[in-house]
Amino acid sequence: MAQPRRSAMTGRLARSAASVALALLGVGGLAGCAKTSGGGPAQVQTAVLVPAAAFPVALMAERDGGFLYGERLTGKIRRVSADGAVAPEPVATVETTGAEDDQRGLLGLTRDARGRLLAAWTRPGDGRLVIGEVQAGPDAQPLDAPRLVWLGPTSAQLANGGHLTTAPDGRVIVGIGDLQADRALADDPTVPNRKLLALEPDGPADQVPTILSTGWNNPFAFTYDGDGTLWVADNTGAEGPERIGRGDRPAGEAQDLGRPQDGAVAPSALVSLGPGQLGLCGFLSGRMQLVRVVEGSPSLPSSELADGCSTGATVLGDHRIVVATPTEIRVRDGVVGRDS
Repeated sequence: MAQPRRSAMTGRLARSAASVALALLGVGGLAGCAKTSGGGPAQVQTAVLVPAAAFPVALMAERDGGFLYGERLTGKIRRVSADGAVAPEPVATVETTGAEDDQRGLLGLTRDARGRLLAAWTRPGDGRLVIGEVQAGPDAQPLDAPRLVWLGPTSAQLANGGHLTTAPDGRVIVGIGDLQADRALADDPTVPNRKLLALEPDGPADQVPTILSTGWNNPFAFTYDGDGTLWVADNTGAEGPERIGRGDRPAGEAQDLGRPQDGAVAPSALVSLGPGQLGLCGFLSGRMQLVRVVEGSPSLPSSELADGCSTGATVLGDHRIVVATPTEIRVRDGVVGRDS
């Protein structure tokens, strides 16, 4: 390929859209503000919560106030308590394949309506992207081995997607990138390339997913808001814009965030911050920015909400923002998603 491809999971990234970061006022607890020289805007800072983390991805808030995260390269899923303590033993471990300079590995986590923990990962041997139940629900017997939910496509070095979430109707949503294949495959309903897909968590491994939308480049960052609307922030490759839009509509209707030469974002995580407000993280920008949704349309990213957000993010039950870089997990206290 003529140019490096962009993604949330690799350093071999092309440039993407950037926007002006407007700072929030300082908040209490662990977070604060550091003013720039010359009286310019302040940069919202976060505090280290988990140091020396091993490429943390797929951050997922838990009902007890803590959260889970996956280690992309080791396949270990770790639990962090509400006070920041990392459990010594992983919740589960999947056998995976991946390297520092590609996008394979443990990629997604979600809990279904029955409390079962599902993960997405690229497995060794055949390199297939698979989704499986890795921890049973609270009233079920422990698993001896992961239960395969979906046998997905053969992974590529870049643009695999693999992020997961659970829809309000209980289906599991996964985004699949172009897998470094012909971009025209977006129009082929028999392949998963460049699509957002819905899966039944109890379905067989050979189930045929429901296509929610198509035409994306690498829809790795997506989330449901409080109204049950699915929003997607799309990475792009060597051509085309970064985009943000609804996940139940064609990618061509999404908001254009800019071309590669305009800046450096590479969407890596999207979180819901409350009515009409989303938090967008970028692997290249390394920060979370506020995206407002006005009359059903997303705005361009504006205020900076947290620094150190490049490989994942989640919002805890007490409204703290938790973000991750390849080497650590950070936290910001306070009410999120509001301008000062």
